Amino acid sequence: MLKRYVIRFPQAWRGITYAATKDFGFRTQVYGIGFFVVVILFVTQPFTSTEFLFLVLAYLLIMITELQNSALEVALDQLHPELHDAIGVSKDMAAGAVLLAGTFLMLVTEVLLYSRISPLF
Repeated sequence: MLKRYVIRFPQAWRGITYAATKDFGFRTQVYGIGFFVVVILFVTQPFTSTEFLFLVLAYLLIMITELQNSALEVALDQLHPELHDAIGVSKDMAAGAVLLAGTFLMLVTEVLLYSRISPLF
């Protein structure tokens, strides 16, 4: 039974690799926000394990929602290439999920920074 899941890893990795090399939105999230998260890690050291997990969770949430958003856009563009209001709404909703994930990352980052800056004043 475990073998059925393990043999699916190459397909999943192929999807992530494709998104990282070909999809502008995913690359932007990986490199842009990834750089931002690394800077936060260096500036606000040391983290508790809980703080670190929240930061990683928030970053991975963006990656997951961006993958889903990109996959939905590719599928919808193939199924219905011409402009259609309902397709546009679907794409907008998927983009909204990425925005909410980004808002969560900003909230986590603000809480982490505030907890380290407030004792200075």
